[in-house]
Amino acid sequence: MFYNASGLKDYLPYEEFKKDNVVILPPDPDVKNVKPGLREFYEDPEKNPLKTPTGKLEFTSTALQEFFPDDEERPPYPKWIEKGVSHDESLSSERAKKYPLLCVSNHPRWRMHAQCDDITWTREIETMKIRAKDGYQYEPVWLHPSEAEKRGIKHGDIVKVFNERGIVLGAAYVTERIMPRVAYMDHGARFDPIDPNGIDRGGAINLITPTAITSKNATGMVVSGFLVEVQKVTDEEMAEWKKKYPEAFARKIDKATGVCLESWLIQK
Repeated sequence: MFYNASGLKDYLPYEEFKKDNVVILPPDPDVKNVKPGLREFYEDPEKNPLKTPTGKLEFTSTALQEFFPDDEERPPYPKWIEKGVSHDESLSSERAKKYPLLCVSNHPRWRMHAQCDDITWTREIETMKIRAKDGYQYEPVWLHPSEAEKRGIKHGDIVKVFNERGIVLGAAYVTERIMPRVAYMDHGARFDPIDPNGIDRGGAINLITPTAITSKNATGMVVSGFLVEVQKVTDEEMAEWKKKYPEAFARKIDKATGVCLESWLIQK
């Protein structure tokens, strides 16, 4: 059913697809005649205006100027905003004294949001998951060597990324591929709470992102570039969590795929 719905049946019978597990789609024979984006506007902007209020390329949004001229956090033209009425996540902030790292949370390379977080062969890649000394596969937290050294953190150590919104655990990935004063952790790791109100073992970094929207007039998410601190999780701290939240550590975990579905099903 899914094969037919995909349209691949027009190129290859299902039996052949099952044999090779791959379909090589031929290029569109008319591809050379397809004009690239904005070409028609370039050739005749009067005849082919853009779908903007002015019909032209806009470096200043005329719509924002008209409807929200006083929105300081989403002005009509792009500019750097150090601090806004609802956001204070800059390294120049007073909060940076307590949370001195800027957390970058990108779309992950090895999964689509949370989908494919349980693929066994990608979980073997160190930039996807790091198996720490307790056997658990943690989400990598990239740190510059200078930042790791300040905190007594070594590559592979279990660490906590935190701010006033909560704690997310990960494993240190120490590399010069990340700038000083920055921590990098992909979003999309599956939620595996130790304490549902504040501590996550799975590495779901979105749990501690800013709760405010882009601005009072824009409902965009603010999920990257926010203040955190990173510290090594001590054996004593982990032992205390295990004592306080035994049900979290009794949850079934597959060595290769992580959190198991059975751990979340309530059977009647």
